[in-house]
Amino acid sequence: MFVSTSGTACKAVRSTAESGMITLKRLIVDTHASSCFFRTSVGGDGRKALIQITERCNLHCAHCFVSSTAVGADLPLKDFTAYVLPRLLDARVERITLTGGEPFVHPDLLAICQAVADRGMPVGICTNATQTSDADVAALAELGSVHINVSFDGFRPDSHGKFRGDRSSFAAALATTRKFADAGLLKGLLSTPNALTVPEEFADLCAFGVEVGAEYVLMNPLSSFGRGVKSRGRLAATTAAMNALRAVTDRFADQLDLVRIRFPNDELPLGDCDAGKLIYVFVDGQVAICPYLVFAARTPASRHRDTEFLAGNVLRSAITAHLDEHPFHTRYAAGANTTCSSCTLNEQCGKGCPAAVVAAGGHIGDLDTEQCPITGPDDRRLLPLAAGE
Repeated sequence: MFVSTSGTACKAVRSTAESGMITLKRLIVDTHASSCFFRTSVGGDGRKALIQITERCNLHCAHCFVSSTAVGADLPLKDFTAYVLPRLLDARVERITLTGGEPFVHPDLLAICQAVADRGMPVGICTNATQTSDADVAALAELGSVHINVSFDGFRPDSHGKFRGDRSSFAAALATTRKFADAGLLKGLLSTPNALTVPEEFADLCAFGVEVGAEYVLMNPLSSFGRGVKSRGRLAATTAAMNALRAVTDRFADQLDLVRIRFPNDELPLGDCDAGKLIYVFVDGQVAICPYLVFAARTPASRHRDTEFLAGNVLRSAITAHLDEHPFHTRYAAGANTTCSSCTLNEQCGKGCPAAVVAAGGHIGDLDTEQCPITGPDDRRLLPLAAGE
């Protein structure tokens, strides 16, 4: 059990890699609202890294955090092996996830995975599952240390497909996910509920997850990052829809892990922020202490600069000192507002996600109003601040 300085609790589970024992920190716990966009972190002084190996994507998703198109840069294999991977290992990175864009459009994806495996580390891939060949599946299964998460933003061509800019993508993703499962590669299904869906689709998604042996289904709302800044107003699922989605998927809780990120919260204290342990490498080598903080700082509403959340460039120099000495947790005080300071939940509460605060146009330290059970997004009082109020 890990207990953060804010008083929020996180479960720890151990996983074995060839390089030794890795302690995973589970950020989703029953006692706190799941206000962080991540499902797991890393215990001790280790880190988890997400690496954007390409800016390119064959789809055009309405919620894309990095606004990917068919045009963009790839992280060269030689740079990955010569600079990125060794410098991440020096910075105590224990887990790596490859992202994009769409990782399977990178011409050297298999070689990148091989390089990570050669270091005795597991590697994850987040994919739309429309660009993967049978040869890719076989090669990744042969490595033995790869797991894959597939995105399903609805469970019909007219929801998932329209949301992702290509109705035919649903059938392709469905077929490829079954191939991942048959090869022992599939780990989770990732979903962004949206206005094109109906709640019952997520029961179908969970049933599919059970069928193919997924470990979890992760669902988080459409957020104001990247394309979501413009699409959220017309495509975000309503609070009623999110609550209905919760109700129709509850029956699957004993068959897979239902990970509900930033669902409506009426009573629980919030989780805290693991910035600095969940890092992100952009294709140009810039390193973020948290991807969502940088995505949020690049939105029109932000009052923060993205440079506040960057920690060097891994293609230019070592990043360990930049990360270890980054002042985020000393420069900013979560919950530095009168509502938090007078709240009966203050000691238990981690104050939520600073990236969500930044994307909403606030300063870090302001309320995470989307998740706060005391004050809702419309400043309506939900729970009393102190006993007797």
